Amino acid sequence: MSDTGDSPFIEEKSALAPVSGEFSLRPLRIQKRPDLKEKKDKPSPSTLKQAIADEFVCRPMRLGLLTTPNRSWSGEIKQAADQTALQEGKTGEKSPNSSRTSTVDTPPTSHSRRASIHIKNLPIVTSPRRFLAPEPVLNEDPVFAVCLVDFHHVRGPEIQWWRLNYHQLYDSAESDILFKNLPFQALPDGLHLFEETFSNFNLVYDFDTRQSLDNLADIESFKGNPTHLETLFGCSCVRQVKTADLSETELERNKDITRSIVQKAVVVISRKQPIFTKIKEKLSIITHSFFEQDSFGNFELLESLFDNLNDVLRDKEGTAAKTIPLPESQLVPEKYEAQEEYFVNLNLRELLSQFKTDLLVILKALLLEKKVLVYSNNNLELLTQFQNNMIALVPNLINNLELSGCPLSDYTEKNSPLEKPTTLKTNDRMSMLRFFGLPLQIFNTKGSFWNPYLPLQQMDMLRAKSFMVGCSNLLIVNQLAKFGVDVLVDLDTWAVTYPCGKPAELKLSAQDKKYVSVLLGTGSTGKAYVGSDDYIRYQFEDYIRSLLATARFQQYVDRFGLAPPGFDSHDKRLGNLREFNLDFIGKWQQTRNFEIWNSTCDEFIFNFHLPMHFSMEMSDQGTGYNLSGFLSSFKKAPQPSNLAEKANLYFSHAQQPRKFISSDETMKDDTNSGNEQAEQKEAAKSAWWGFKK
Repeated sequence: MSDTGDSPFIEEKSALAPVSGEFSLRPLRIQKRPDLKEKKDKPSPSTLKQAIADEFVCRPMRLGLLTTPNRSWSGEIKQAADQTALQEGKTGEKSPNSSRTSTVDTPPTSHSRRASIHIKNLPIVTSPRRFLAPEPVLNEDPVFAVCLVDFHHVRGPEIQWWRLNYHQLYDSAESDILFKNLPFQALPDGLHLFEETFSNFNLVYDFDTRQSLDNLADIESFKGNPTHLETLFGCSCVRQVKTADLSETELERNKDITRSIVQKAVVVISRKQPIFTKIKEKLSIITHSFFEQDSFGNFELLESLFDNLNDVLRDKEGTAAKTIPLPESQLVPEKYEAQEEYFVNLNLRELLSQFKTDLLVILKALLLEKKVLVYSNNNLELLTQFQNNMIALVPNLINNLELSGCPLSDYTEKNSPLEKPTTLKTNDRMSMLRFFGLPLQIFNTKGSFWNPYLPLQQMDMLRAKSFMVGCSNLLIVNQLAKFGVDVLVDLDTWAVTYPCGKPAELKLSAQDKKYVSVLLGTGSTGKAYVGSDDYIRYQFEDYIRSLLATARFQQYVDRFGLAPPGFDSHDKRLGNLREFNLDFIGKWQQTRNFEIWNSTCDEFIFNFHLPMHFSMEMSDQGTGYNLSGFLSSFKKAPQPSNLAEKANLYFSHAQQPRKFISSDETMKDDTNSGNEQAEQKEAAKSAWWGFKK
């Protein structure tokens, strides 16, 4: 068998030559065919090859891995397959290797056999590989798309450039059916007043049918599965330059420029969470650099922005950060992102000082699922900041906004059955929030939605049951009564009005006013944390927790007729819902977010938070700096009866001028140890500062 080099099996060895460094060929074993009888006649030399092929059969070759592989071989195998395919395409004939490898059909019984079968069944590539690239995984990229929106002087706002991995077939021809209102959302009304400004908006996308819902007509005609709808969060950086500042080459290239101003917006569309605060500075730099280029047709910066943001926003495992569902049955051990990352530079302190008690009124209106419209024409960026601040007041709501953009989406339908938590880790913030039934799903219910910016083209969306939307067009503001808007927040005048009249459920109780008053007084403490944005957010979280704990406590009392074990039945502060306004409580118990909370919150949360209004637990520190404390200070103090008492009163004031004295601080007087003198000193201090004990 000196001529065995002509055997097709030897040809198979040469085809696999690129991987010979890691794979070894097992020896060929030749045996006679049992169905043939031994021939007595000796074959002639000319027919020797044919006789051997007819009488003997070779077992199929198998590849075995070497014991010390040190390099990757998959790329070399693919390269060999590609070269074979290209050769076949040129000659129009199949190689012997390809014809024989396809006929091997040995069932795998070991790891080495499985590897060999995988190699032998490689597909024959007949076209460039880029056309056979697999479709991307939908849950891979946290950034849905990056696009450039241009204000064309003839056609109006339109998408000039698009980078998208989820909807690869999108082009300018589909701009009329996919995200029809995106150009108007990216270039909001009033942008001509600013050299650079930002706009934020929400989009609704069906990942099953790859369609968008852009207005009320699309929602009413939608026949798909609402659970496949997902909210996308857009962030737009808008810049405008004078046409005279453009180069002659650019003007020659864009002859459609007929106005004195060129306006463009770089838009980033993300999934899972709004990332406005995290990418604001980077987006501003990229937009400025894009305008500094010689040509508006160079999109390399935008390509890099898309890839860079996806890399930054992915977690360590290389997948997008996902929101952890509230029900216990759907929890998965994933990375929990801190809320504080999304609330940078929102300036909640400024909003509290401007709106005061109205800020709590707006929060209660959201809990009652009212129609809230936020308007500003002088500061488009503040339009988004205000709404993000309101979302920040509800714990963990920022991580649960996937269903907030469409009135068709419902949290119950997507996460049913709703379950109460079965475990609790007191040192785990996420576990505690889930134990309290947080976040309250104020936008993730059927009939409710949230959109940071609503253009005039989407005004029909105001017919929804409840919402919080922003706008910068007075035409929308002038028709609030037509759509039944409950609360109008005017950021240009810092005013809160009620187009349909202020209902009784939005009136604040005495304890609510005290709560806001204490928060307003914390700004003069001189401490870095007290009075900061984080401090205010956690104070509002405690307020909501106290509301939930009080409601649960009262439910227990109504059910069993007595207070839970360990609580004083005679303590009137416990379970007193009157301190939150009974009208508010009655309306809140009729909302969908209360229904969801009631099904997902533990029954005994009052064991972890006192079931009373949070203002009863707050320190009075700082209240002396507000108006009520100032007026109380003018009350006439009791006059001392003798000269010694006058001296003691004087020196006690002189030692600590204009400083609040808490109840646990007592002045020690070694010379006067009598109870009567101590009581007089406490009365004098209370009278001086206006606080009665």
